[in-house]
Amino acid sequence: MRRNRRKRNGTEDVQIFRALIEGTPPSIEYLRRAVALQLEKRFAEAALEYRQALRLDPDNPFALNNYGFLLLRLGVVEDAHQLFRRAIELAPDYALAHNNLGSAYFHQGFLEEAMAEYGEASLLDARYAMPHRNLALVYRLLGRLDEAVEEYRTYFRLAPAETKDADAHYNLGVMLEESGRAEEAAEEYERALADDPRHAKALNNLGLVHFSRREIERAVEFYRRALEADEGFALARYNLGLAYAALGEHQQSVEQFECLLALDADSVQAASNLGVLYTTLGRYDDAVKIFERLVAREPSQPTLRFNLAVAYQGKGLSEKAKTEFREVIELEPPGSPRAARAQREMLLAM
Repeated sequence: MRRNRRKRNGTEDVQIFRALIEGTPPSIEYLRRAVALQLEKRFAEAALEYRQALRLDPDNPFALNNYGFLLLRLGVVEDAHQLFRRAIELAPDYALAHNNLGSAYFHQGFLEEAMAEYGEASLLDARYAMPHRNLALVYRLLGRLDEAVEEYRTYFRLAPAETKDADAHYNLGVMLEESGRAEEAAEEYERALADDPRHAKALNNLGLVHFSRREIERAVEFYRRALEADEGFALARYNLGLAYAALGEHQQSVEQFECLLALDADSVQAASNLGVLYTTLGRYDDAVKIFERLVAREPSQPTLRFNLAVAYQGKGLSEKAKTEFREVIELEPPGSPRAARAQREMLLAM
């Protein structure tokens, strides 16, 4: 059972901290410099100042929490965990320390413990937004999508109006999409872009939304913007290749899949799509090379064998084509559309 605790006003921790740093003891000077350096992302220097502050005042919960937060950001999770626990021992109602301890648990894979600490932080400070954002991530990992969505909604309701959090809007959009709420998801992706116009994942997902609506040219626009934001974003390039193919712009589609294979020669799906495009463009030699290589790697994959057969047909190698069609018929379930088409192609070749 939880202890009955006094709820704190959302600004109380800030007021206490300001009162702390307005003093002049040497430990406060170190702490003040540490905070400034941390805000400037000069993390190594900030760590030195925190250690000096804690050497002079080892029971300062604010220094313990802030230094722990810095270590957590640097991936020193176990040490951060111990600092947050000590801060809470000294200041049991310290909501920020409970939230940060939850994040340490989260990084260690202890989701139930993380959830308990985030919940405690939200109870201690009803205006504190961040625990709700963190709870949403835990709920998603636990498959509790409705609760995750609700926690994100609460986070955005509590967060200051000037808050820009494109990642949170994107994550909420993904959860809504997984819940079958595509229109709401699209709105969240748009909000992510309002916060960060170069958020590549949100751009890609909006491309998928437009593609699903058969708004292919709009999808192309978003995929291209995603790649402008992140040239190495393989999924956006793959989707752009599919969109160009849907528009009948086969050469531009070829360029996207060739680029993908240059980055990842082992991508079977990209190679297969490129082979189909080569066949469509009459580049049968290139198509045969791709599908022979793929079939050698995955000989029991009927789709690859069917595409190889079609490429052989285009090249005029009818016997090789018939051999591959026979393999397709053997591999496919009886009566499947692909098996029926393979049978027809064999009859036409006789």
